[in-house]
Amino acid sequence: MSDMNEPPMPDDNRRTGWAELGLGGTVQLANPGLRLGARVLDVIIGGILGVIVFFVVAAASFDNGTSGFSTGTTVVTLILGLLVGIAYEVWPTALWGQTLGKRIVGIKVVHAMTGEAPGWGKAMGRWALPALPSVIPFIQLIGWIFSLLCYVSLTWDRVHQGWHDKAAGTLVIRLR
Repeated sequence: MSDMNEPPMPDDNRRTGWAELGLGGTVQLANPGLRLGARVLDVIIGGILGVIVFFVVAAASFDNGTSGFSTGTTVVTLILGLLVGIAYEVWPTALWGQTLGKRIVGIKVVHAMTGEAPGWGKAMGRWALPALPSVIPFIQLIGWIFSLLCYVSLTWDRVHQGWHDKAAGTLVIRLR
């Protein structure tokens, strides 16, 4: 391969850093290192947003005269945390294919058939598969392990798709 910007000849049995879209065209895939960098940034940003939600709910529960978190407060915190996750991950991924972390590192989630932003259903499915099992009471440890495997699974896939990408029919591509 003489030019880094040209895709190599197709060979389904090896990793090339490129993938063909279902409707034609070739895209350069984001490598696992870039994806990890984006995930770390997104976890930091999402964590900050989650802490803000936690403190707002905690302040409201103490203002009501309670001495701590009740079951209702915990449920409200969980629901608000999920809504923050949806607002931060699903919304921008559905519309533009990028969260803030992905934008910073120069990668984008695309529909594997068209190369366009994935849309609401695919973005929601892609987010839900690793996110929701980790918040189910009594199986959180199993959920966290499953979530980790969703992300790590892209390292052994030919086109760097994690389980969440495969389930949603998305690819993560490099923009620069």
